[in-house]
Amino acid sequence: MPRDTLSAQTLARRIVQTASADVESTEAAALADAPDGLHQHRTVVRRLRSVVTVLRRISPAAETRELGAALKAWGQLLGEARDAEVRAERAEDALRETGVDDADARRRLVGDERAAYRHLHARVVAAHETEASRARTQLVREAGLRLELDDDAKAKKVFRRLLHREADRVARAARRSDGSTEHLHDVRKAARRLRYLAEAVDRADPDLLGGDVRRVGRSAKRVHKLLGEHRDDLLLAERANALHRRAFTAQEDTRPYDAVATLAADRAEAHLKDVPKALTQVKKAARRLG
Repeated sequence: MPRDTLSAQTLARRIVQTASADVESTEAAALADAPDGLHQHRTVVRRLRSVVTVLRRISPAAETRELGAALKAWGQLLGEARDAEVRAERAEDALRETGVDDADARRRLVGDERAAYRHLHARVVAAHETEASRARTQLVREAGLRLELDDDAKAKKVFRRLLHREADRVARAARRSDGSTEHLHDVRKAARRLRYLAEAVDRADPDLLGGDVRRVGRSAKRVHKLLGEHRDDLLLAERANALHRRAFTAQEDTRPYDAVATLAADRAEAHLKDVPKALTQVKKAARRLG
């Protein structure tokens, strides 16, 4: 179909069906705890939820709202498990880099989180066997098949407008930010949604908005990743400081915790310094969309 006649509804259905297929195709690996399986599945669940949330601006159907709610509940379970996995991985890397690793610190910083991950992954597997999970699977399989848009104009016009709205959402979140963890997380979530929308449009039709939409996706991804790294390092520093107190009470060596906390805090600060420039790139990329 020529791109000047491609309807927004056709593209929206294509986007949702592609994202839904990704959710289904990654589920088995996540449940089996294959390497990186849960991470990949959580990512594509977030992608589908993001695009569905954006499309609700122009498709307020009950099915869309129901799918979004089901994905949110599933994503929260996946997120809790993945967060524990990330905490263990980052702590292990930090201990290795600082060179002050010891058995007690490894047990507290890494071992306890790996145990938490196993427990939380088991919760994911158990939740998958419920009626709610079966209903969610059906919603995912049907997603996009009956998607109807209030605005079924040309795809280029509608999705350019949606991308501008999401870019404005990033800018508003950045203006509201006072540097607190909560406000920075809002900026990150806004950037993530813009990133996933841009990437979904480009994947569904690479020539529709061409290099302009890819620039938006890359710039939003940069903000998303910087703030994600900042948050993870900040949480690691806070956790290391808290475990320092436990180790001191237990008369264990506290130096590993100090070293990890310092390393993580320095990294968090370095990531944050790059955010203003990355946000400027998002604004420039959005302007180029026309």
